[in-house]
Amino acid sequence: MKPSSTPEKPAHVLEVPPWAGLAARVILGLVMAASGTLKASSPVEEFAVVIESYGILPDSMIITTASFLPWLELVLGVALAAGYLTRQAAIGASAMLLAFIFALFSTQLRGIHLPNCGCFGHGIHLSTAQALLFDACLTGLAFLSYKKGSAKLSLDNWINSGL
Repeated sequence: MKPSSTPEKPAHVLEVPPWAGLAARVILGLVMAASGTLKASSPVEEFAVVIESYGILPDSMIITTASFLPWLELVLGVALAAGYLTRQAAIGASAMLLAFIFALFSTQLRGIHLPNCGCFGHGIHLSTAQALLFDACLTGLAFLSYKKGSAKLSLDNWINSGL
């Protein structure tokens, strides 16, 4: 028997193809960029009303958060779609998504009915259950983006190959 130069992977380890990381990164990036754009292009007071309905932040932080959050979401989305600082952008997206999931669960536990989750500004209204499922799926895409997102057609890959 000829010895192998590369160790074999156990049968239970799933190999993720590089295109899956590309797809996850682009889908997550476009969703986040669209969401951020819809919120950032509307008056800040509209998103502030949604943030206030969650009952989590003190009044003094609502306008600042409503002003800042859409732009952060947009920047992370563009970075992911382009594959620039992919791992850092995936971590940032994961943190935002987990915060959204926490906020949604919090409203459920406290019996707060949200007429609008705020995910896409006033463009699309998801129920709390739909928003939780959607954010959980996006968190999975963020994980895949972190692991394999810069493998194909990314600025990270292009920059690193030029050095």
